[in-house]
Amino acid sequence: MPVQMKVNYKPPIFSTVEEERLHLKQKLAAAFRLFSKFGFDEGVAGHITARDPEGVTIFGLIRTACILAR
Repeated sequence: MPVQMKVNYKPPIFSTVEEERLHLKQKLAAAFRLFSKFGFDEGVAGHITARDPEGVTIFGLIRTACILAR
């Protein structure tokens, strides 16, 4: 008999852009730690980005800890 799981996920709601940006930075750092734990931290294998919530052409790169704009 298959087990059915109910997922009750709702995306977080932020009152300011700064709160959302902090949340994204924390999730990005956690994702990079997981990549590293499983060996995906060499070269482009560890490349993870997140789009800035305010400037849609600004991306944060945790690998090089810099901000790029198009």
